[in-house]
Amino acid sequence: MDIAKKQRKIEVNYKPLKTSASMEVVGSVADRQFYNAVTGEFAPDYTLTPLTLFPRCTATDPDNYTKSGTINSALTNIRWYENLRGTRKEITSGNTDYTIVTSGDNKGQISVKKNSSVLTPITLEFSADYEDTRTKQVFQYKLTTVIIVSDATNAQPVLMLDSAATVDWNPVRDVLQQTITAKLMAGDADVTAKAGTTFFWYRKLDNGNLEQITVDGNGDNDWEVVSVNKNVLVIDRDFIGELQTYVCRAHYNSGGTQSSAPVEADPTATTTIRRRIPKVECDWKGVTCGVPGGTMYILPIGFIRDSVGVIHNPEEWFKFVWYTKAAGAASFTRAAIGIQPKVPFADGMMLELRVEDKGPQALVVDDNDTNVFITMDDDTPLYQRMYEETY
Repeated sequence: MDIAKKQRKIEVNYKPLKTSASMEVVGSVADRQFYNAVTGEFAPDYTLTPLTLFPRCTATDPDNYTKSGTINSALTNIRWYENLRGTRKEITSGNTDYTIVTSGDNKGQISVKKNSSVLTPITLEFSADYEDTRTKQVFQYKLTTVIIVSDATNAQPVLMLDSAATVDWNPVRDVLQQTITAKLMAGDADVTAKAGTTFFWYRKLDNGNLEQITVDGNGDNDWEVVSVNKNVLVIDRDFIGELQTYVCRAHYNSGGTQSSAPVEADPTATTTIRRRIPKVECDWKGVTCGVPGGTMYILPIGFIRDSVGVIHNPEEWFKFVWYTKAAGAASFTRAAIGIQPKVPFADGMMLELRVEDKGPQALVVDDNDTNVFITMDDDTPLYQRMYEETY
């Protein structure tokens, strides 16, 4: 006979999603215009070549239960608003000055087909919801961008980067280091190397704030910075995580005096570096469908190929995980890890190879304090790939 009883419901305690959003310019049409009052012309003229903006919304699952990355296709309640002269109104499908993508991977993308103004620039506001499929929690994304128009009646400085607005970086095939070079033009004159030109480099944080990259590249978060020298920033892309946006601002003083900080009117240029490994296929060699009697172990050799061919040194980027399913069993079980494992053999078993992305380089932190970095004997930080956990 029971004299005491206690019940308690036990559920998975999911870690909250990490969300971020950024406004990206799609294509070569800039999100800044210049207006010549003498000719009455805009450059670029959005009525001829529309400006396309993509509000990239991302969600990262710390537990890795769901796929992390861009989630625009799953957004709901997408709204775009135009704020002009203090009047805010929603942009609907009947507004011919704009076109909004309502489905697919580019959901939420907007094309602007009207010109802004020097004195009363157009402010565009974006909002959307995303439901966490694990917890049903709804996250809201909000972005605001202003289409600035500069009076080009007198030449205004124009800042350019030799890195596109968005760069897809494939760590398997592309070089690790990238050199980002800024160029400042004042009318037809290249003033990049002039004494009165000063460049300021920033990284955009997850909360949208800008963090300045130090002159010597030895700031608290300058792990990926190889060097920074005036208008040239060199980064090691293996240390940027899944995505990193860099912002450059330039100040030009025709009198030759450099500035200690940029001012609001100074031109800005942005580039976003995004880590992206295209589709790959895996296979193995060294093991046939038939093995001699008495075989206790098999020794497969895994390999990976992409559209270019077989990937050399794949264990730098990928983890090889081997699974077996005994004859008559309902599911696979993990049997070994590594590119050339020793897998126990049983007659009639199934063999399966899965490859996992180890991710970008990340700092190793203390288990008891995530603000304390683990260092080696020479006090240099210890790194490992983000998903390179051991089993």
